[in-house]
Amino acid sequence: MAGGKYDFVVLGGGHNGLLTTIYLAKAGFKVCCLEALDEFGGGTRSGEVIPGYVADMGGMVHNMISKTPIVREDELGLFSKYGFEYCYLDSLFCSIFPDNTNLVMTKDIDESCNNIAKFSEKDAVTYRKFHDYMVNMLNVAGIGSQSPPPAYGAMMNVMSMSPEGREFQRVLNSSSQQIVEEWFESEQVRVTFTRWCTEMMIDPRAIGTASLLYFTAGLHDPDNPGAPFPKGGCINFVNALVACAEDNGADLFLNAWVDDITVEGGEVKSVRTKNGDEFFAENAVVSTIHIADVFEMLGDDAPADDSHYVKLLKHCDFAALNQAFALDTIPEFKTGPEVLNTFCIEAAPWEPEYLETFSTYTLGKFNPKLPLITIPSLHDPTRCPEGHSVVNVYSYAPWNLYGDWRNWEKHGDELKKQVWDFFKSMTTNITDDNVLGKWGLTPLEYQEWDPAFHEGDIGQIGMQPSQMYDMRPIVGKGHEYHGDIENLYFLGSSSHPGGGIAAGARAGVQKVLEDYGVDFRDVIRK
Repeated sequence: MAGGKYDFVVLGGGHNGLLTTIYLAKAGFKVCCLEALDEFGGGTRSGEVIPGYVADMGGMVHNMISKTPIVREDELGLFSKYGFEYCYLDSLFCSIFPDNTNLVMTKDIDESCNNIAKFSEKDAVTYRKFHDYMVNMLNVAGIGSQSPPPAYGAMMNVMSMSPEGREFQRVLNSSSQQIVEEWFESEQVRVTFTRWCTEMMIDPRAIGTASLLYFTAGLHDPDNPGAPFPKGGCINFVNALVACAEDNGADLFLNAWVDDITVEGGEVKSVRTKNGDEFFAENAVVSTIHIADVFEMLGDDAPADDSHYVKLLKHCDFAALNQAFALDTIPEFKTGPEVLNTFCIEAAPWEPEYLETFSTYTLGKFNPKLPLITIPSLHDPTRCPEGHSVVNVYSYAPWNLYGDWRNWEKHGDELKKQVWDFFKSMTTNITDDNVLGKWGLTPLEYQEWDPAFHEGDIGQIGMQPSQMYDMRPIVGKGHEYHGDIENLYFLGSSSHPGGGIAAGARAGVQKVLEDYGVDFRDVIRK
């Protein structure tokens, strides 16, 4: 039997749960981390497609976390002490269009402008101004990513006092499609930038998505080493976090699915797992699992106002269908070999079809022509034998396929094949005979793979403007990271800045420590 008394009990052993556990343990608290599944990592896991061929099964893009002190300053010793390594590519993303032309965005702004000039010389000149504009705005756009977001009213007041802040207020009420139409004449350029924004699983015409454009501002930063991905797969990132947590004295538990929360006198006292183990929290419970699951466990003890807002939370505009293929050769793209030096190779239809596709997701329709392709094995020889490759082919998909999520049970394999067939059509040399093994998850299967991915939502809850900053996850309380039960915190994907491999819990844990009399700066100096 497990269980026992702890200062803090952390729910969820994904990268955010492990980071929360590490910082609390480094602060000297007695901490445990409870993971429902039989392995840590949550949505940041990798595995073998077949023996010797490693693929990332959930999150793949480490661009956001690479901007944090966890990476840039090796704040936790993941690199120097625990042997974690990144591989880097000069290009984070590119687009391949139906006529087999491409637009590659690299670290080098001159090279990127030359690539843009293939489609519009005017846009190539404009892009330099656009980049300067994004850099100037980035400090505003990044509020809440490295430290807790302010109360929404205070944030708006501060923004109104500077030209950059007022412009960002305008952007918050704009779509990414609106902004690129203001700047660029070429549909290839517009699609390339909004296509990157859609990785947050939102229609590029949705109000608020324009703010996502600013996170491309670091692309040409002289201190940017390139597009990062973990050597050997995300499993090595997770293993480094686990080792760090254990070295700092935390207790980590697998197969610890919490299904009951005890509340007394308006405070959380303990949690209980399906196995019957009870974990008592002297200070607080910190959740990184889906907030709706927590409120279901609270039942009648859930504060009414908080419950109201949790019930209103929306999912992302579309879900994910992800596949990985172990191949006996390296793909050769019709567009040319230059895209092989890009981490995210994104297929992009012409703009009318591209935009129409996002409308059809809400109607339950599927388009196989927008896959995001990653081939990290090209630059990481630990992932497969030489001359072979592991290819991830990731697609957007509706949750309610053809009007009903149950249709994934019937049509899932068929739609996986459509995406695979489209990928083959982008190459000159790949056939079914090259496949040594494959793996794949539909939105329905993703919900089974990670219990936090309700309705296949890989970010737990959508990243609409009404669910960001101080409004994520409970309106007006996001800056506190808790609702009316003050010792029940929500960190990670269910808080700002949302899903993805962004280490969002690092911002939230600063508030938790502050509430218990600890200065985060003292913790990271240890």
